[in-house]
Amino acid sequence: MRKIAYCCVMILLLCCKEKYDAPVHVPITGYLVIEGYISANGPAEIHLSRSIPLADSALLINETGSKMQLQGRDNSIYDFVNNGGGMYSINQLNLNSSQQYRLNIKTREGKEYASDYVKVRTAPSIDSVGWIRENGDDVQIYINTHDPRNDTWYYRWTTEETWEYHSDYYTSLDFNRTSDGRIRGVKWRRPDMQRETSLYTCWQGENSTNLILGSSAKLSKDSIHKPLISIPFGSWKLSVLYSLYVKQYALSKEEYQFLEKMKRNSEETGSVFGRQPSELKGNVRCLTNPSEPVVGFIGIANRQEKRIWIKRTDLPDWQYVMSCETYIVPLKPIDSSEYYSYLMPVAPFEWGSGGMISYLGVTPSCVDCTIRGTNRKPTFWP
Repeated sequence: MRKIAYCCVMILLLCCKEKYDAPVHVPITGYLVIEGYISANGPAEIHLSRSIPLADSALLINETGSKMQLQGRDNSIYDFVNNGGGMYSINQLNLNSSQQYRLNIKTREGKEYASDYVKVRTAPSIDSVGWIRENGDDVQIYINTHDPRNDTWYYRWTTEETWEYHSDYYTSLDFNRTSDGRIRGVKWRRPDMQRETSLYTCWQGENSTNLILGSSAKLSKDSIHKPLISIPFGSWKLSVLYSLYVKQYALSKEEYQFLEKMKRNSEETGSVFGRQPSELKGNVRCLTNPSEPVVGFIGIANRQEKRIWIKRTDLPDWQYVMSCETYIVPLKPIDSSEYYSYLMPVAPFEWGSGGMISYLGVTPSCVDCTIRGTNRKPTFWP
């Protein structure tokens, strides 16, 4: 009887599953989505795309071929450069803090969009960017900032991480290839310090993708201590030398609320018990069709910046170790090297009367650092 009841319950549960259609109907072309920043004392970069239905598995639809301007109430005009892929930018701005500006967009279909005129906000200087060890393991990087005028209250930060790392091995061998490219053993190669360096020292980087927001509006003073990045214990980011470049922007209350909703919608949905998606109302509208929704909020603020460095010697117990297991590769039969071509030859292992009998091989990433990054030294690197 229990088995029969159990089967009935399972059938009912399976039958009750229905497809959920979101109560928002997106047109075939999608709504215009505007993302990016405008720095009053630096660059401006805007990305245009089109919204897609929740059930659509298509990739991001970039809005290309548009003309974009930053327009001031004083009739000043700054033209954006079309960089392709929906990206538009201005290399350097120096806006008048007493003026108001708006973004104007004309798509290749002839539609026109414009933001509200907004004033230029002034971000206070960054007090400090520092780091601490959490529980003696992970490294937590944080920012301290405050506005002595008690006038900002709402902030946004972006981060750019860059780190130097090294290979575990140099190599004194190369594959010996036939005229048709087949691998037939290994050979000595002449020492080439330029080649050695280009394979040994590399750099990698990572920019923030999540929105990093902070507000001191509930405090009596406009002061913030904000965690930015956590680096796990033993990470390769701190294996040699690490740099973090932080940019700070001041936001209006309206822009902060818009970005906070966007952050919740993108990072906290997808769970039955999570926050449900909320409607995003920005300050950009379609002039051609006022009833058409537009997703985006345009704000303008000067940018404050600060860079910090962390050396491996600052963390003597960091214990970063690459997993570089070595393998002994025989040179006979003749095609053994080709069979083990997934390993990079490092050094001879055993000699015989006829010469080298076997060599040591390791995974390529343990010898060639360019597999995980670039050997082009950043211009700001010491």
